[in-house]
Amino acid sequence: MYCLNSGEGYKLFMEAAQKDTYVDKTMMIDTLYRYAMTACKYICVTRPRRFGKSVTANMIAAFFDRSARENSRKLFERSRVGSLKEEQEKICSENPEGSETGKLCWPVQGSLNVIRINMIDVLTDTVQTYTDFRNMLGNLLVKDLRELYPDIDFSDDQNISNLLKQTGDKFVFVIDEWDAIFEMPFMQQEEDRKQYLLFLKGLLKDKFYVHFVYMTGILPIAKYTSGSPLNMFREFSAFKDNQFYPYFGLSRDEIQNLMQSKGFSQPSLEELTFWYDGYIRSHDGEHMFNPESVACALVDGKCESNWTGTGPMNEVRDIIRHNVQDLREDIIRMVGGETLEISLSGFDAEKARVSTKDEILSAMVVYGFLSYFNGQLCIPNHELMLKFQAALSSRDLGLRQTLEESKRLLKATLSQKDREVAEMIEDIHTQKIPFFAYHDENSLACVVTIGYLAALDDYKITREDKAGKGYADFTFEPRNNCFLPIILELKYNHSVKNALKCIRERGYIQRFRDYPEVLLVGINYSEKTKKHTCRTERVVPADLPGQA
Repeated sequence: MYCLNSGEGYKLFMEAAQKDTYVDKTMMIDTLYRYAMTACKYICVTRPRRFGKSVTANMIAAFFDRSARENSRKLFERSRVGSLKEEQEKICSENPEGSETGKLCWPVQGSLNVIRINMIDVLTDTVQTYTDFRNMLGNLLVKDLRELYPDIDFSDDQNISNLLKQTGDKFVFVIDEWDAIFEMPFMQQEEDRKQYLLFLKGLLKDKFYVHFVYMTGILPIAKYTSGSPLNMFREFSAFKDNQFYPYFGLSRDEIQNLMQSKGFSQPSLEELTFWYDGYIRSHDGEHMFNPESVACALVDGKCESNWTGTGPMNEVRDIIRHNVQDLREDIIRMVGGETLEISLSGFDAEKARVSTKDEILSAMVVYGFLSYFNGQLCIPNHELMLKFQAALSSRDLGLRQTLEESKRLLKATLSQKDREVAEMIEDIHTQKIPFFAYHDENSLACVVTIGYLAALDDYKITREDKAGKGYADFTFEPRNNCFLPIILELKYNHSVKNALKCIRERGYIQRFRDYPEVLLVGINYSEKTKKHTCRTERVVPADLPGQA
């Protein structure tokens, strides 16, 4: 068996559940099954890559698949959903014909026919056209049906729906990565995309053999018209989900409990929050961390960019490039740490190419590059900030700021050429990004971020870094001992002298107290003179009062 009652979902879920970084999300089974055999039995959940969609799909297949009944029952009895078993089975035994039994998951555990399809597995190297894909999937389903139902009529083995009708049975459909086919080069033709949607419609819509359908992917279901072939699905996306949001991503409490129960001490919860928090916000504002990135960081004992290099449209600059003119100021502001007040309507997933500002920003929310909640859009964490900073260093974005100029700015800073630094910062603002208007200190931070992009090769640059008695505007932590750590403080309509005083009085130097020397940098912009000024100072942390 390949798709039908294969037991593959159980094997894969069992493997995932044995990992030290596994977090129990099995209560989703109870939430999901309450939709079975109702008008809302078609469920589609879309999330960015690496957010646990496949693990969840395997979990659902493992729970209901009749071929894995005994093994899966032992597994799930020890899980959170296992706490419902006794009560639900009692309800069923007392009223086996009652309407409530159709909403209870435990009475049907391990007793249903499950058709589990991961579309990525079907898209092998031999699949070069949509027809190849359709034939491959059809052959796999027919092969399984022949093995389990040898007595039905297979004379028209191209009509999968008819074959399923002949069985007289009901089936649970678990379709993972439903939209993976849209990434294939051969699916750029409108007719092929339409045929795929019609195939799913013919297989699933208004069919008595459908017990329920659980479908996952990155993209929302493509609605070409109000009469979409798949309009029977109820969608739960990153934009709107008040039912399934706890089951995708990790909450802060879940990470804290995982670290305590499994003995993970590094990285700290504070560092995990800085790197991976806020990829998705629930309907009530709860932050959800990227589970793949958190798991890798806990296993490796350090935080790195574990996720942003994966998935379709994975290069932020490739999305921005579709409409640089309208987007670049918004992107620069978010890279500078600002949150934008904006209303996004959603993302037309059927479009192979997005173009308007609303479409592009919405697409980046869907793909997990931006966080959107309650009309506020931002880059939510350091992992994504690094991705956007790298995108801004590309000449494709029309910023006209070359890496060579950025390298010269860093060299001038380390050489303490204060006037040259001020002039170069001013040039970035007036010549390289003239469309960008100053409003406050945050605006200045955006320009500084652009100016020091090349420093990312040698430094870990952190905006609003916790240090001493507050938060330093920027800290530059060397990636090796050849470089001098930098604390950079910004002022707007004040003075560079005041900036350096702020660094000292608030104890920001404690951030680098183990280094022999630290470079302090103050940058001010005067709205009156329209000029930038800079002052640098080298200090020895051990020589300062209270810093040793």
